[in-house]
Amino acid sequence: MKIALTGQPGSGRSTLYKALSGSSNADTSKPLTVLVPDERIDFLKEHWNPKSVVNATVTFFDVPSPCFNPKNMGRIKESNAVAYVLDNYALGNLEETFLQNESELMISDFAIMEKRVARLTKESKAKQAEAQLLLRCMDSIENEIPLRLVNLTEQELDILSPFSLASLKPLLVISNRSGEGISEEKSVTELVKKHGGAFLGIDSGFELELCDFPEEERAEFLESMGFAAAGKARVLTAAYALLDLVSFLTMGKDEVRAWPIKRGSSALIAAGTIHSDLARGFIRAQVTPYNSFHNTPSEVELRKTGSVGLQGKEYVVQDGDILEIKFSV
Repeated sequence: MKIALTGQPGSGRSTLYKALSGSSNADTSKPLTVLVPDERIDFLKEHWNPKSVVNATVTFFDVPSPCFNPKNMGRIKESNAVAYVLDNYALGNLEETFLQNESELMISDFAIMEKRVARLTKESKAKQAEAQLLLRCMDSIENEIPLRLVNLTEQELDILSPFSLASLKPLLVISNRSGEGISEEKSVTELVKKHGGAFLGIDSGFELELCDFPEEERAEFLESMGFAAAGKARVLTAAYALLDLVSFLTMGKDEVRAWPIKRGSSALIAAGTIHSDLARGFIRAQVTPYNSFHNTPSEVELRKTGSVGLQGKEYVVQDGDILEIKFSV
């Protein structure tokens, strides 16, 4: 799961990046991989004392503006989602800044599609369906409509997939509330929703200062400041929701691990996420809801109560399901 963190100069984008890293000395030129906090993994770690613990992760790229610069667009193309950071500490025009960020992505997308259409006109008629789709998308951009708002079929999305179009990616907008003088956010929140994005407010300066506190004192300090959770946790939660992900779990003495998958994925897809052999030789998935195991951490007792079930390949995996794949190859 990769997210491009972008924004205009002075927005506090790099400050937020450093806060996410937990260090004011973080090198913003390098990708930043952050562990996703998960109380379920913490509990299973305590129970099993395994050789290895693997949390889900999110990788952030710090992408300076203008993001349509070829080097910067490479990072955005590589990402699964885009996060704009807006400067909300100098009473600026948040709506205007948001639209400027949107415009940068759409300009890049238009140039990519325009170049491809020019090539398709020289190719066979078999490519005309692709050309017509690209022209429709270009028309949307000319009307200042990002591609994430265009009604596209699964087949059309497959056609567009190789281009990794930036304005088609899921969008998170982060209002950086550092310092004094916070602008009213209702209008920009509504505008972001109209553009198909999610909105989150964070004080990146405060979050970076929080990194200097000992780990055991942070929760108490946050509570005293009126925060239910650190900004880092809220960004990671928002990222999961943005990409419509859930985590299933595997456990044992060797390893406890969280596996991110798309919400609505089948047990067969989950098996393939672990290893292709598990999907190829899939027989059944042994499923234990996490809450059941948390309340009764004994497989023997859970079997007696019917809390452990065997499911087929079409079973829809739920967030927190503990899976053991039965397979034969």
